[in-house]
Amino acid sequence: MSRRPPTVKRPIVRRLIIWIGLPLLVVYSIVAVTSYIQNKKASLDRTNAYLLELIRHQAAVLEARFSSVSRTPEIVAETIEGMRSLSEERLIELMERRLAAEPDLFGMAVSFEPKAVDSRMDAFSVRAFRSSGGVSITKSDAVSSYATADWYLIPKLIDGPYWTEPLFSAGSGNELACSFSHPVRLAGAFAGIVTADISLAELEKTLQGIDLISGYPFIIGRSGTFIAHPNPEFVLRESPFSLAETLSRPDLRALGKEMIAGRQGIVALADIHSGEKSWMVYTPIPSTGWSFAAVIPEDKVLAPVQAQLYRQIVLMIAGLFVIFLGIVVTSYGITNPLRKLTAFAGEISTGRLDVRIEGIRRRDEIQRLAEVFNKMVADLNQYIKDFTAATKAKEAVESELRIARQIQESLLPRVFPAFPERPEFDLYAKNAAAKDVAGDFYDFFFLDEDLLAVLIADVSGKGIPAALFMAVNRTLMKTVCQKGVGPAESVRMANEILSRDNDACMFTTMFLAVFNVKTGELHYANAGHNPPFVISSGRGVRLLPSMGDAFLGVDAEASYHEGRDRLEPGDLLVLFTDGVTEAVTPAGDFFGEERFVRLVADHRDDDLPAVWNRLAADLDDFQKGDQFDDITVVLLRRSG
Repeated sequence: MSRRPPTVKRPIVRRLIIWIGLPLLVVYSIVAVTSYIQNKKASLDRTNAYLLELIRHQAAVLEARFSSVSRTPEIVAETIEGMRSLSEERLIELMERRLAAEPDLFGMAVSFEPKAVDSRMDAFSVRAFRSSGGVSITKSDAVSSYATADWYLIPKLIDGPYWTEPLFSAGSGNELACSFSHPVRLAGAFAGIVTADISLAELEKTLQGIDLISGYPFIIGRSGTFIAHPNPEFVLRESPFSLAETLSRPDLRALGKEMIAGRQGIVALADIHSGEKSWMVYTPIPSTGWSFAAVIPEDKVLAPVQAQLYRQIVLMIAGLFVIFLGIVVTSYGITNPLRKLTAFAGEISTGRLDVRIEGIRRRDEIQRLAEVFNKMVADLNQYIKDFTAATKAKEAVESELRIARQIQESLLPRVFPAFPERPEFDLYAKNAAAKDVAGDFYDFFFLDEDLLAVLIADVSGKGIPAALFMAVNRTLMKTVCQKGVGPAESVRMANEILSRDNDACMFTTMFLAVFNVKTGELHYANAGHNPPFVISSGRGVRLLPSMGDAFLGVDAEASYHEGRDRLEPGDLLVLFTDGVTEAVTPAGDFFGEERFVRLVADHRDDDLPAVWNRLAADLDDFQKGDQFDDITVVLLRRSG
C-alpha cells in the first residue's frame, strides 16, 4: 500500500493570492470572463444567423434564375403541342424569340422521336445557341446523335422534366453547360424533348460576383460532383467523397451526404486548400436538386470576437504586471531552496541518476517539488529499463515483418523459367513491395495440358491488412480457376465469396487470362484492373479493353464480361499494377502509361528478366529511390 504524499500546509500560491493577486484577479475575472463569454456567444449567434441568411439569399437568387430558365422549355413544349402544323422555320423562330427574352439562356434544342413530326422523317433535331455572331443554328436528322444522351433519355424514361449534370454541348460550340429538359407530347404520346442550356462559364462568373466575407462559393450536383468551384481542376472531376478519400477526411464524406440529401446547415472544418480553420454554410437549390455552399475562413468570422479578446489580453497583461511586482518581492524568500533544486537538476543532466535532494524542510510547494524531483529520478531509471525492453520488442516485430515478407514471397512463383519443358511460351513475373509486405500479387498455373491461367491483382491499401487480403485472394483464385470454367465465371465466383462479410470494406482489382499455349487464343476477364497491352512482333501496341467491370469484394451481385484476343508468335503480353504507371517523382510527375509502353516496346526482343531489370532501374531512378506503391509486372511472350 503506497503512502499518500504529505499535504502542503503553507502553499506559496495561497500567500500570493491573498496578499497580492486576489483583489486584482477577482476584478479581472468578473469583467474579462463575463464580457468575453457574452460577447463571443452573441457574436457567434449573430454570425451564424448572418451566414445562413446570406447563403439562403444567394441560393434563392440562383433558384430564381434556374426556375426562369426551366420555364422556357415548358413554354416551348406547350407551344409545340398546340401547333397545328410544325415546321423547322417556326421552331427556329420560336427558339430565337426565347433566347432574346431570356438572357440567362446559353442555348436551346428541340429534338424529336423518329416519325413523331413527319412519317417520312426518321428523326429531327434543331439547336440554337448564342455565339459571337449572334444566334447560331445546328441541325441533325440522325437519332443516334442524341437518343442516348442524358438530356434526352432520362426525361424520356421518367416522363418528366430533368436538370442534367454539366456536359459538353457538342452542337453548341462545344460549350460546357447544364441543361433543363422537358418532354413534348403529341397526340398523347411522347414525341421529343425541349432543352434549355445554362453556360457553366456564366454560372462561374455569377459565383465570383457573390459578396462573401473573404470566402468562396461552390455548387455540387445531385451525385456530389462539383458543378462550379473556384478551382477549375475540381469541376466535374472531384466531389466531397473523392476528396475525403484522397485527403483522408471522413468529415468531408459526411458533409457530402448531408448536401446531396438536400439539407442545410453550418459546420466548422479545415479548408481543403489552405488547411486553415474555416466555416462552411450550405443550402439546397430545390428546382435542380443541387446544393449551394460557401467556405469562409474562421478568422474572418471570429474577427469581432478576437478584437474583444485582444483588448482583454491587454488588460490582463497590465494586471499581471502588478502581480509580478508582488511576486518578485516574495520570491526572494524562496530563492535558496530553488538554488538547491537547480544544482540537483544539473547533476541529473550529467547523467547521474543515483542522487537525491536533501535538506529542504519548508512544508510548502518547494518541499513537494523536491519530493517530485526525487520520484522523477526513480521513474527515469525505470523508464530507461522499460525503453530498453521496448526497443528489443520493436526489433522483434521488425524481424517478424521480414519473415512475413519472406513467407509472402514464397507464396508467389519465383523460379524462372517457370515451365522449362514448355517451348511454346516464355513467362516472367516480379513483385516489388512498397512496404515490408505487399498487397499486389500474381500467379500462373496450368488448368490442363494446353490452358495456362495467368492473373495479376492489386489489393486496396498497403501493409499487413493488404498482405492478408492478398493471401486470401490468391488461395481463392486457385480454387475457382478450373478447367471448363471461363475467366469471367471464375472472377464472378471469387467476387461473390469475397463480398460476403467484407467488414473491412477492402477490394481487389484483378486481371485473369486463360492462354492456350498451342493456338495462342487468349480469354480474359478484367475486374477494374489496369488494361494490359500486347506488343506485336512488328512493335505495334494494342490494349485489351477493360469492359468496365467492378472490383472484387464490392458488390456480390456484380456480373463480369469475357474478352477474347489472340497472341501471334513473337507477341508480348504485358500485365501490370498501377504502381508502375503511377510512380511519381518528388516534383509530382507521373511515370505514365505512354512512357511504360515505349520502354517495353524498345526492349521487347530482350530476355524477359532483362526487360524487367531495365524497367525496375528506370522506375527507381524516376522515383529517386522513394517507392510509393507496390509494383508488379507479368510478361508473357508466345514463342516464334
